[in-house]
Amino acid sequence: MIPAIPFQPNFENNLYTRSYLSLFTDLNRFHNAQNININYEEYKGGYSLYAVYLTPDLAFGECHTSVNRTGNITIDLKFALPLPETVSLIVYAQYRNTIEIDKSRNVFRDY
Repeated sequence: MIPAIPFQPNFENNLYTRSYLSLFTDLNRFHNAQNININYEEYKGGYSLYAVYLTPDLAFGECHTSVNRTGNITIDLKFALPLPETVSLIVYAQYRNTIEIDKSRNVFRDY
């Protein structure tokens, strides 16, 4: 689900429960037996993953099309302190079409 309030975890003060819990809810793993194999301490120690389920009707894996067919997605990251080293952002998305971004930041799509 698209969060109304931005995630602002504070790992130094152990204030990251909302971020950790959202990983379970947005992967549809909350209140069921499936595990993600990342515990609370590991999440703080370098396994900080974020899942955002962007389907407007939250129909996890249903075989129908949502009313919203077009839109824009923006990822805005802000850090409290400058990062000491480069980090990687990996985005996994499922589409019925292909979107490709090359190393020169050219965007190609087939729809």
